[in-house]
Amino acid sequence: MILTEREVRTDIKKYFNINELVGGRTYRAHGERAWRFLDYRLLYSLLIVREGLGQPITVNHGRAEQRGLRTIAQQMVKNKVYADKLYVSAHLFGKAVDFDVAGMTSQNVRDWIVVNEDKFPFKIRLEDKVSWVHLDCIWEEKNTKVYLFQP
Repeated sequence: MILTEREVRTDIKKYFNINELVGGRTYRAHGERAWRFLDYRLLYSLLIVREGLGQPITVNHGRAEQRGLRTIAQQMVKNKVYADKLYVSAHLFGKAVDFDVAGMTSQNVRDWIVVNEDKFPFKIRLEDKVSWVHLDCIWEEKNTKVYLFQP
């Protein structure tokens, strides 16, 4: 059974406060209403991982507050200057998080997600070969259900 958006947005709050998923400036400006900036599919995926692994997940913590929703006001985004293309990230659209899972390596988490791809009702992407877990819900026709990409 696929959860409704209302169910996902209710259940995810058992495990996360909004300030763990958005930066401090966004939280100060929007408070609890900042939940609206996060894609339902992303929250659903995060919920599946959290409940499936049964371990705490850390997105933003302390000064590291750019692992969830990013905005153009954040230095990390301002610093992304490319000669040939504009910086566009799933984080800017509320469609990505970077996280760690207590007691697990990022590779263990990615492996669990790949083995359990049937738990996800839609396609997701995972950044491969990094020391954290990047999960996003950017959809591309060519992608498999769980698509691993290189940074």
